[in-house]
Amino acid sequence: MTQSRNNLIYVILIIFSLSSFIYGFIARENSAGGGKTDFKNVWENQKIFNENSIAKSIRNTKTGEIRNSINSYFPTSYIINKVINPFSKNKESFLISIFVLNLLLPIFFFIALKNTFRKKNLYLLACFSSIIYLSPYFRTSSYWAGLENYGLLMFVISYYFLNEYLQKKNNPKLYIFLFSLFSCLCVYFDQKLALIPLIYLYFFFKNTDDTINIIFYLILNFILSIPVFLIIFYWGSIISPNDTVGRRFGSLLFFEQIGYSFSIMIFYLIPYLTIYYKKIYKFIIDNNKFFIILFIIICFYIFFLLLYPTNYTDWEHLGKGWLHKLSKIFFYDNFKQKIFIYLIFIMSIMTFFAVAQKRVALTFFSLFFTLISVLILPIFQEYFDPLICIFLMFFFYKKDEVSNSLAKLQYMFALAFLAFANFYY
Repeated sequence: MTQSRNNLIYVILIIFSLSSFIYGFIARENSAGGGKTDFKNVWENQKIFNENSIAKSIRNTKTGEIRNSINSYFPTSYIINKVINPFSKNKESFLISIFVLNLLLPIFFFIALKNTFRKKNLYLLACFSSIIYLSPYFRTSSYWAGLENYGLLMFVISYYFLNEYLQKKNNPKLYIFLFSLFSCLCVYFDQKLALIPLIYLYFFFKNTDDTINIIFYLILNFILSIPVFLIIFYWGSIISPNDTVGRRFGSLLFFEQIGYSFSIMIFYLIPYLTIYYKKIYKFIIDNNKFFIILFIIICFYIFFLLLYPTNYTDWEHLGKGWLHKLSKIFFYDNFKQKIFIYLIFIMSIMTFFAVAQKRVALTFFSLFFTLISVLILPIFQEYFDPLICIFLMFFFYKKDEVSNSLAKLQYMFALAFLAFANFYY
């Protein structure tokens, strides 16, 4: 197929993504479920900040003296909306303003990809970027004023400046300041995005030997992390006190969610698996001893889950991603559901490490999220999507792997998932 014909296909796909995203807002789509309920909580919290001082509103996140604050995130987004969003006082205007803001994320994503894959076809990169518009979780958060996408926007912007620094541009301290600032802002909006500055720490030290720059970077990040440490110290937890109790954070370890986390991560690697299966198979054969040991470890893990099953109590039917929902569609019997789920656990963990192929960033991503999943109940697929799609483009896919076939397959896969999510909910 000629490049001009490919470009035409990409233009059609991009227009479809954007059009469906706008239509979804008009139709008040709820493709990830829970959008209306989440917005009710967000709006009540925003009203608290709008009607009270910032200090009193932050205090309320712990004490509930005004109203109970039902929210796991740091209150940064509420403060930002109170201070600089003139539309945050009216419910409908607030929804529209957040939707318009989220329209920008794939555009910034495209700019960052263009800066990273400089020799790649722009239409190809724009198609990859537009796939974000098809994410059920990004769409629902965009339509119902969810809090997750603020941090994603900071992530994309921060990566742009990190990439500028790694390419040895002039004014390295300026780029160090900018990628550090925006990576820390990721955490201000969403605690789980502490992953981002930690990943940047690895890349920074891997590519920097200038002592002055290292000292500047460490001092800067320490200063920028102070607000996060203060709110954690005030709450006595990394999530708000109300959610710490409700989601049993720190009270038990939920080992079954390790398997669910890997099943969610491997789900987003299916297009890559489909195209590059030969490369993955070769890696397994070349490292067969490692995978034999890994299989034995996973079997012990499954045996442990059978002996000590996770008690989800009120959270039994919520979270746990696509696998949990699919098992309930396929099987009515709980025992058959468990057999199916645990078999997928084994396949997901084995396949994930075969795909990762010792690439540090993706391995760290998996370890970070499995740790979260063990500590907090329940694990939701929205924690990964569209974060993992952005992460794979920035840190995992090699330049020769970002191809026409991967772009088209990933687009169709995302579209099919969106259709299923709308059908399910």
